[in-house]
Amino acid sequence: MVLVVIVSILLILLFVRIAVTQDMRTVNRNRISDYLLEYSALYTQSGLSGVKKVFETSQQMGRNALRLTTAYGQVIDEDIPVIMASYVWPEQTQKSLLVKGDMELTEVMSADGSQKIYLGAIRLDDGNTLWIGRTDAQTRRQMTNIERHLWFAGLTASLIAFLPVIWYLHDVLRPIQSFIRSAERMRLPGNKARLKAPGAIPELQALATVVNSGLDQIQALTRELQSTNDFLAHELRTPLARVRGNLEHFHDQTENVEAREAAARSLEEIDRATQLVHTLLTIRAGDHAALRLHRQVTSLDDLLSKLVELFSPAAEDKQLSLSLEASLSMTLNVDRELLTQAVSNLLDNALAYTPAGGQIIVHWQGEGTGAIISVKDTGPGLHPDEIEGIWDRYARGTAARPKISGMGLGLSLVRSIAMAHGGNAGAQNRQSKGATFWIYIPGA
Repeated sequence: MVLVVIVSILLILLFVRIAVTQDMRTVNRNRISDYLLEYSALYTQSGLSGVKKVFETSQQMGRNALRLTTAYGQVIDEDIPVIMASYVWPEQTQKSLLVKGDMELTEVMSADGSQKIYLGAIRLDDGNTLWIGRTDAQTRRQMTNIERHLWFAGLTASLIAFLPVIWYLHDVLRPIQSFIRSAERMRLPGNKARLKAPGAIPELQALATVVNSGLDQIQALTRELQSTNDFLAHELRTPLARVRGNLEHFHDQTENVEAREAAARSLEEIDRATQLVHTLLTIRAGDHAALRLHRQVTSLDDLLSKLVELFSPAAEDKQLSLSLEASLSMTLNVDRELLTQAVSNLLDNALAYTPAGGQIIVHWQGEGTGAIISVKDTGPGLHPDEIEGIWDRYARGTAARPKISGMGLGLSLVRSIAMAHGGNAGAQNRQSKGATFWIYIPGA
């Protein structure tokens, strides 16, 4: 906007200057024409002496010049001031002045091109040519004064034009930037930030109010849905345990082979449902820092070595290379069972998404008094817009649909376990191919 204002004012100043210059040029040429008509009439009545007498009377500050030549350019008489002596007058007119009163106007530049004189020639009744010259000194002084006023007007107009720009910056752009910062904070898990528009125009304040109202409604619905999920998950544990006990009793007591097989399949489904309920409750407790941890001093290299050994057969079946990058031996005070579950989920994902012939690497390194455990794969990687969203409950990346089954709870469980330990979990794409998923566990 500032650039538009500056360019517009400069264009206006340039246009005005060009217009004034053309008008002043026209005025000077008209004045030369008037002089020629006046002096030609005096020449007819009083001859050259009458012309020179009037010329000397009207001469001011040596701005005008007079010359009388024959039709062939021979000078009969001339009165040229010193300031105009350096100009080269044409010997003849560019066009033939054949009839009395024929007139020609022209301009002659100085040697350095900084000044000029306006020349006019008229055919007299005796065949001679009368020349009148006039410097542009007065015109240049007037133009200097006009340009000074134009610049003053331009600067004044710029200051006035910048007022709406400043208003736009303060009342429109700054609130929008505040919106952006608020929206960035909204992306953080569990953040309750809202759009703020201090000092904004009424339209932006109304927009912030509408958006915040919508966000409040969404948060209330989300809270209600999460509470419902938690309630259902909590209430389902006992019925599932009873059903499982009854099926186990039925399985053990019946002699019917088909009934025993059906009971066994039902027990497997109940175990899956029980595991799902347990996962939901663990995620919820981790999100609210209410997950109980049974900490014990655990050797990371021992825990990860056993996990790699456990998952190696599955990796071989899928023609994948699963390895452990050895690092400095270190111990952490963690919940060994939960941490094992978190790393196992990352390994499950890596096995599911890495194509045959790929490579999976498990690595850990010290970070302050804690550690970062990472699982690297050579799979399809992550879409940039999904790097943060895949950690939400029931969220799945585009690579997962529709090839791989699941409910999108694995990564959410991983982050909840990490946050319960006071850490975090994340992911990023590798430079070559694939992605790296990491868990940060701080020192207790």
